[in-house]
Amino acid sequence: MDTTVSRDEAIALVRKHIRKENNVKHMIAVGAIMREVALRLGEDPETWEAVGILHDIDFELCRGLEDHTLMARDMLAGVLDGEAIRSIMAHNERMGIPLDTLMKKALVASDAASGLVVASALVMPTKRLEEVRPETLMKKYRDKDFARGADRSRMRVALELGMTLEAFMAAALAGMKRVSGELGL
Repeated sequence: MDTTVSRDEAIALVRKHIRKENNVKHMIAVGAIMREVALRLGEDPETWEAVGILHDIDFELCRGLEDHTLMARDMLAGVLDGEAIRSIMAHNERMGIPLDTLMKKALVASDAASGLVVASALVMPTKRLEEVRPETLMKKYRDKDFARGADRSRMRVALELGMTLEAFMAAALAGMKRVSGELGL
């Protein structure tokens, strides 16, 4: 079965189920980070981007973390392959799925990093990603009082990709800059 989903198809599918524009933007941001990380690791950027975009497709439909990604699994059957669906499920640690592939690890780290990147842009004078530099992002990462909701321990999963944290954060920033117009940043 061909389960190749284009970026546009993934976004269209998300828009069928997600009403809040900030949630859509978050998913686009995570997709952009996943694409950039895949390129740097020699993985399939289209699949990784689709996984990033679709990772929270059930977010507005589920009751909470106890069933988040269970609905996504059913919604995405026949759309994505099993590895991609397991990666989406694994980003919700309550599912108990081990982070045993690069894609799973990248999704966990990318999901967390997206919030730090957005917060870093929003404190810039123009509130634009173009102003954020990798060094600035790392300084914000080290400041535990900045963007407290951005889970640093989940970002550190990037170390298991064979990347330094600095390289991962630079990839996250580059990926999000690529889609800055869609993000309004």
